Amino acid sequence: MEERLETINEIKQSYAKRAAGNAHLKYTFPVYQQHVVRERQSIYSDALKSHKRPAGELEFMEIGAGGGHNLPFFKSLGLRWENIHVNELLDDRVESIRSRFPTPNIYPGDALNLPFKSRFDIVFQSTVFTSITSDPFRVALAQKLWDMVRDDGMILWYDFVYDNPNNPDVRKVTRQDVLRLFPEAKSIDFHSVTLAPPIGRRIGRAYSWMNALFPFLRSHLIAVIRK
Repeated sequence: MEERLETINEIKQSYAKRAAGNAHLKYTFPVYQQHVVRERQSIYSDALKSHKRPAGELEFMEIGAGGGHNLPFFKSLGLRWENIHVNELLDDRVESIRSRFPTPNIYPGDALNLPFKSRFDIVFQSTVFTSITSDPFRVALAQKLWDMVRDDGMILWYDFVYDNPNNPDVRKVTRQDVLRLFPEAKSIDFHSVTLAPPIGRRIGRAYSWMNALFPFLRSHLIAVIRK
């Protein structure tokens, strides 16, 4: 328990430093951000459409939801606000979600304390696991995600596949890592996405053709993990 609390404190400190250092980026590189978001949302949309149940009936949980910037997109796919659940560790981000969105299902704090079992059709995480450098914590959180998904549900995953030499507080998660974290998965579909930020931010509107011609420059992975 003491090790877990230490890990959580490390994550909080890491996000605080990252927020201070990256506050300007969304304003400085809007074209890059638009391409990145459009690319991954297309894959998320296809994944949800593949579910057997209509979107209006799907129960959705995002862990580490940040300020809730993903929520309007998933709502636009037909999910209902009352079926959208969010977890967030950082207090200021929890308050941001509460002030901006009508979903009543907000669960602050450590995701390992969430009280759900086989509840959700989709459990979503975006760049949460790379902020966890502890192997036991990663394994425990992956198991929590798995336990929360219904038998015919899925985990949607988006995260870095490379270490950042300028940020020792993050750690890559490769395809092999995902396979090890979810050994019971019925299937895992992988999608290599997102031109590495140092490149993508520089090329602006050339993003699409650069992304198509040089797939080895992609820095993130989407995984659709089916139970």
